[in-house]
Amino acid sequence: MKNWLGALGVSFGLAQPLAAQDGAGPLWSVTCSNLVSVNELVCEMTQSIVLSENNQRLASIAFVKTSGKDETEAVLTLPFGLSFPEGLVAKVDDAQVAELEFLTCEAQGCLARSPVSSEWASTMRAGAQLRIEAQNSLGEPITFGFDLTGFSQVSDLLP
Repeated sequence: MKNWLGALGVSFGLAQPLAAQDGAGPLWSVTCSNLVSVNELVCEMTQSIVLSENNQRLASIAFVKTSGKDETEAVLTLPFGLSFPEGLVAKVDDAQVAELEFLTCEAQGCLARSPVSSEWASTMRAGAQLRIEAQNSLGEPITFGFDLTGFSQVSDLLP
């Protein structure tokens, strides 16, 4: 755990945004399940930021939609060491689309959720990058970047 936190500390010190890795396959994946309720299909499209040094997942975002419902929810899993009081800002390219608050932390990281407005969704369909801006526990800014290449085509697969 100490090595992971050390690597994370070095990564958090970077001036550039942390972003999803290129080239290994599709950026967005979709999974669907009826495990929560037999009569209800819930699908999510996800993208993760993975550290290339050790193949460790640093952050992920999922857009969750239930079949037959119009609402979509964004669920972020982010690493430990971020400042909860500062919250999170979601931007597509340079346009702010949402402010999010942390919910809790679990073994896999800290979670934040937000409904996705129609404006947020349409901005992502036209944008190049979704950026989640936060601050670490020292008050330094950190940005997590999710590539929106293929977002429109994959989101069309959601029920």
